Amino acid sequence: MVNGVKGYSAWLIASACIFVSSCANLPPGDQVKAFGDAASKSASSMEEALTTNRMLAVRISQEREGLAYMTGSPGYQLRLNDYDKKLIVTAPAQLEVLSALDAYARALVQAGDQGVGTQLVDAANKLGAAAGQLAGAAVPGAAPISGPAIKLAGNLAGLALQDAYATKIQGIIRKADPAVQFIAKNMPDSLNSVALLVHAQVEDYEVDRLLVLDALRRDGRVNRLQRYKEYLAARADVDSTVTLQETLENSGNIFSKLAAAHKALAEGSPDASARVQAFAAVATDLAALVKALKTTQGG
Repeated sequence: MVNGVKGYSAWLIASACIFVSSCANLPPGDQVKAFGDAASKSASSMEEALTTNRMLAVRISQEREGLAYMTGSPGYQLRLNDYDKKLIVTAPAQLEVLSALDAYARALVQAGDQGVGTQLVDAANKLGAAAGQLAGAAVPGAAPISGPAIKLAGNLAGLALQDAYATKIQGIIRKADPAVQFIAKNMPDSLNSVALLVHAQVEDYEVDRLLVLDALRRDGRVNRLQRYKEYLAARADVDSTVTLQETLENSGNIFSKLAAAHKALAEGSPDASARVQAFAAVATDLAALVKALKTTQGG
């Protein structure tokens, strides 16, 4: 009788697997959570890098005007001038994409614990809408991007209520994948013009910091310990801005791994685990780097 029960149980499991397409092709909850966590870290890190442009515009102005005041030059100011303001790029569409990606990633993490809810469906829909907004992104010098907003069915049409939660999650991931692939392909190019501007700003900022250090070294009232502390502060600031600039310039790497991992989950690929782990490793390194930079900057 025991063998009969075992046989019947095996038949039930096999039947269930056939019903949901394939047990082996369903992404395990830990993979979904790992991907969601990595995607959230990546989106937050890229948002931090994207704000480097505004931060540098302010710091360049502070260094320039501070040096003018310290050396007795006339006409120093206490605010950004018109030229400084023109160098600020807000990139709202890119920030919206990163924010939507972060929300989608966090919803996937929650779904891995609690199953599918309206939060994940809404987050996936917003991600598709953000991908459509990227097509009209008005970043100076950026090439136009074409692509419609990707809309998911709010009621997850085609997925029966009795399906296992893993099936529902994969169904949403599959429907969201075109939006993720579109974002991963186009965001690096969309960020390129900002990265070029930040590159030039970093060089200007380094020159301004050097001029201030030179002025301090010529001032006989400033002792060697004070000069050394000012050098360390300037070095940390420049190192931080260079790293954030390079994060923008190398965004293609993080987005390509994001796309590969998400596609593998959507397709139930056998190498999904490896691709998620590769993406998670890069995302964790990037998040740790940005955290370290904020610490050196007193953030």
